[in-house]
Amino acid sequence: MRFYKRLYMSPSIKDKRRQIVWKLRTGRPQPTIYVIALAKNNDLFEIYHSAMLKQRYFRQKENSPYIVGVAGGYRAAVDLVTDMLTDVWTATNSYNVKEYFKPD
Repeated sequence: MRFYKRLYMSPSIKDKRRQIVWKLRTGRPQPTIYVIALAKNNDLFEIYHSAMLKQRYFRQKENSPYIVGVAGGYRAAVDLVTDMLTDVWTATNSYNVKEYFKPD
């Protein structure tokens, strides 16, 4: 799985960034963590519970999600998506999130 360089984090978990990212990479359980990834289809984002990333499907390189945000709960993930869309609109005057969050 790949992570956005300037990963968005909800305020409640911002100080645990390194630990959370490490646990996501190694498949450790995190019952309250949700990740926000760029959608592979025409949608903007997808919100996954961290346990879904342990499935074999996501371990394959071509199906690996590009994670742009991490939140401590589903409601926090929805709020974080709202903040992300606001930032995209402010920076580009459009909602082209795939271009805004493209990997370097």
